[in-house]
Amino acid sequence: MTTLLQRHTGALQLVFVIAVVGAAIMLSASLKPETSSVRPSVAADRISVTVVEPVPTAYTSRINLNGVVESRTVTSIIPQVSGRVIDVAPKFRTGARVEKGEVLFVIEPADYELAIDRTLAEIEVARSELARLEAEAEAEREVWGSNFPDREIPDLIARKPQIAAARARIHSGEAARAAAELALSRTVVRAPFDARVIETRLDVGQVVGTSASLGSIFPETGLEIAVPVSADELKRIGDVYGRSARILTPTGVQIDGRVVRKAASLDERTRLGTLFIESTNPAALTVGEFVAVEIVGMQTDEALRLPHAAMTSRDRLWVVEGEELVERQVEILGRDGDALVVSSFDTADGVVAVPPPEVRAGLLVTPVVATELASTGAFSGVSR
Repeated sequence: MTTLLQRHTGALQLVFVIAVVGAAIMLSASLKPETSSVRPSVAADRISVTVVEPVPTAYTSRINLNGVVESRTVTSIIPQVSGRVIDVAPKFRTGARVEKGEVLFVIEPADYELAIDRTLAEIEVARSELARLEAEAEAEREVWGSNFPDREIPDLIARKPQIAAARARIHSGEAARAAAELALSRTVVRAPFDARVIETRLDVGQVVGTSASLGSIFPETGLEIAVPVSADELKRIGDVYGRSARILTPTGVQIDGRVVRKAASLDERTRLGTLFIESTNPAALTVGEFVAVEIVGMQTDEALRLPHAAMTSRDRLWVVEGEELVERQVEILGRDGDALVVSSFDTADGVVAVPPPEVRAGLLVTPVVATELASTGAFSGVSR
């Protein structure tokens, strides 16, 4: 018996090893889950995305721009007569306000007063000469009538040319007197309108001529705001004439205004157009300062409200069409709180609220409709 066991020991060991390995395989198979439970399904290969249905709304565009305050006109102060300045008004200084008719400065009037006296004397001489000639003419007519009652007296004997010349000298003297009086009145230089002084270079004792500018002013009511505007912004504004606007100064003052005109040409450097806005309170503006401007544009009844997160770039978002992602380009009309307002477009089966990182055209997705988002304030479609 012992000899028999020794003879078959190797075979028994081989059978034992095979039995252990088989048992291990059977145990592993029993612990492995069924193939059907781990095989990926078609749905598991897709990405779930949240989609929202844009809310139609009426919307009025408000275009935010920047502009600079300018004066429509600038008037140079140039005297019409020359002479020495004898008085300068305290208000004729940079930054001051002057009223229409207010004296700015006075030029010495003595020369012009003397010119008036000289013309008056010339007029009196001419009148005296006229009186003498008229008396002589009357005497000559009497003599002629006595000697030649049936003949017409010649003009030369009747002193007609001499009388006409004397009357002409009188008219010339009166014209010279009017010119001298006008020149005298111009020695007092007054503000032509309600204005603010930009600059002045004048003081008492200065001799001025009729060719040099002594300062410059601009009308207070002539201030306007020049606003550069692009073609897209002009499209959103629509017909610019008469559009209402709101102006915000650097000091925080808000002023109402309106668009009064548009530049006839584009800026050569920027290729932008220019709108000009008048304000209801020009006294609150300063020439040269930059201001913020909000212009009320066109109203549309076909706008859509979307979440900001739906945009992947400045004007692009994704929609679900069938079961795939499709990119859309949209026109942004404005922003209102936590909502984005865009022009109407084909929303297909819904707009992706938050595009996934691996977003691409044709990506298969499983849309999840966010019905609760559509009822929030961000998508409520409240008209501005």
